Amino acid sequence: MTRAYLVAFVTGIILTLPPATLLTRANAEQGPAQTQTPATPAAGAPPAPGGMIQRGEKGIESTSLEDLLLEKGLITMDDWIRIKAEEERRVNERSVVAEFTGSPRWYERIVMYGYGMFRYNPILSTTNPLTDYHDASIGNNTGFFFRRIRWVVTGQVSDHVAFFIQPDLATNSGGNPYVLSMRDAYGDWYFDKEKEYRLRVGLQRVACSFDNWQASRVRMAIDRADATNSCQQSERDTGISFMWTPKIAQYRFKQMLDYMYGPGDYGVLWIGVYNGQGANAGEANADKHVGMRLSWPLELPGGRLMEVGVNAMRGMFNVSMGGAGSTTTLFSFNESGNTAARNYRDERLNFYVYYPPQPWGFVGEYVLGRGPERGADGIVRVSSLYGGYGQLHYQWKYSDTGLANFYTRYQYYNGGVKFLTGAPNDKMQEVEVGVAWQPDPQWEFTMAYAYMHRPNTSQTFLSTATIPGRQFTADANLLRFQVIWFWN
Repeated sequence: MTRAYLVAFVTGIILTLPPATLLTRANAEQGPAQTQTPATPAAGAPPAPGGMIQRGEKGIESTSLEDLLLEKGLITMDDWIRIKAEEERRVNERSVVAEFTGSPRWYERIVMYGYGMFRYNPILSTTNPLTDYHDASIGNNTGFFFRRIRWVVTGQVSDHVAFFIQPDLATNSGGNPYVLSMRDAYGDWYFDKEKEYRLRVGLQRVACSFDNWQASRVRMAIDRADATNSCQQSERDTGISFMWTPKIAQYRFKQMLDYMYGPGDYGVLWIGVYNGQGANAGEANADKHVGMRLSWPLELPGGRLMEVGVNAMRGMFNVSMGGAGSTTTLFSFNESGNTAARNYRDERLNFYVYYPPQPWGFVGEYVLGRGPERGADGIVRVSSLYGGYGQLHYQWKYSDTGLANFYTRYQYYNGGVKFLTGAPNDKMQEVEVGVAWQPDPQWEFTMAYAYMHRPNTSQTFLSTATIPGRQFTADANLLRFQVIWFWN
């Protein structure tokens, strides 16, 4: 028994080594062919909320059966080690696809986790009434606000089938901030055992930008950038996509997902066809949007990781002009001089680079294209659009469970917001400086200062029953507070 427990102890130490260390040793001992074997965390462990601290880790537990067989001499020590290695492989088997969990045990194949996002945004000063379509809690006479309450049910139910369902319990609709809506609902079909090729069907993220692939629970800045988020309402749509990710890229995507605020594996190559009107919106024309993503996770000297990529999409978008006659809310005319909804060309090209906090990091994106935009005369036309952002961040890990991420971001955008009523102009600039503090992996507290220069996207000046009026611009300073808690 002493010998058995000694081996178990050594095995436990090996299992606690960082995945990169295990991979390096495997490469040294077994040759270059092993460089595409990913090291994965324990089955059933939900994705970490970000940073270099991973939640839900667990090791292989010794069972009395193998120990008893060894003690009775019915199996050899080599047999005992082989059984334990196989048990480790099976229990630790987890798809490196973002947010899926795999296990040979049926009760571990389906897991639940989620998070709540709570905000308060006091305005320090403003030249005009300020609104921000990203966050309904920004403005006059606003208070505490739930931005998101997400509950995920997901699992890899077989070698070839996985699913992901994520409703949101805090959708703001008609003045009610707690309307239930769907954010993700899709299934994946893996064509091969290595999970390099897969088909995804359902409500899913689509190719727009790195900012849109990355989940809100791991983003440092409080909101997504206008230039990238104006691409797609709620970052998602209903359609079909095909993804290809070679094994070495799966491993690197997985490392960035668990430890470095990465978005996960959405394919080195992603090709999709979808309705194009946004999440929870039905198709409004016969045209389908098509999109494509090319990306690659680079490994730099010293083991540091970086992701670079490009996203592209094209289609026809149906713009709602709003109701003529309002003297306070925004409405627009189409080029025929009426408020009937109309289809407009919608196309974008996006470039990005993401260097995770190691401990310094950087993310930058640039977008250009064409899309519907409200002019100064209140008429919506197809216009050019461009913009982007740059963010510098630094991570301070001050204890085994605590860390703080300091960041500063500048963004600008010149274009329209197609999915808002009247496709308003959104010529804006913004600077945000903040810190996201995680005292432990289950909580994150963010405090930020933001200077915003942005046009109002829901109200106009000088509107009449027949004249849509003009948008007005606010220059504002505000503090932003956010609390996220994670459960699993």
